[in-house]
Amino acid sequence: MKAVRNTQQKELIKNIVEEACDHPTADMIYERAQAELPKISLGTVYRILRELVNEGLILEIPVNGKPSRFDKTIMNHGHFICDKCGKVYDIFFDFDKFMGDIDFKENKTDKTYILFSGTCSECK
Repeated sequence: MKAVRNTQQKELIKNIVEEACDHPTADMIYERAQAELPKISLGTVYRILRELVNEGLILEIPVNGKPSRFDKTIMNHGHFICDKCGKVYDIFFDFDKFMGDIDFKENKTDKTYILFSGTCSECK
C-alpha cells in the first residue's frame, strides 16, 4: 500500500508543478497538495521535489537568500524575479549562442542558472 501512496503523492506533486505558472516554492506546493492529500507532510514534498529534479522532470531555480522555486519548463532558459512582488518569469533566448559567447577557459559547466532580478512591469 505504501508504494501506491508514494506513487500517488509523487504524481500529485509533479502535476502541481506542471500546472503551475508561478514557479512555486516547496511551501506553495505543499499547501496545494494538502487540498487533495491532507496528510501529506512537508518533508515528503521536499523529498519528492528532489527526486523529480534529480530525474530531470522539473527544474529547481535557486534564489539567493530565498526559497528555491520550481519550474515545469526544463529546456534551457533564464528567469527574472521581481524584488518587490517575488513573481518569477521565464526568459527565453538563444541559450546556446549565449553560452558560446562566454569563455569558460578550461572549466566545464554542468548546470547553468541565469537569474535576473529587478522590478517587474506590474510593480513599477
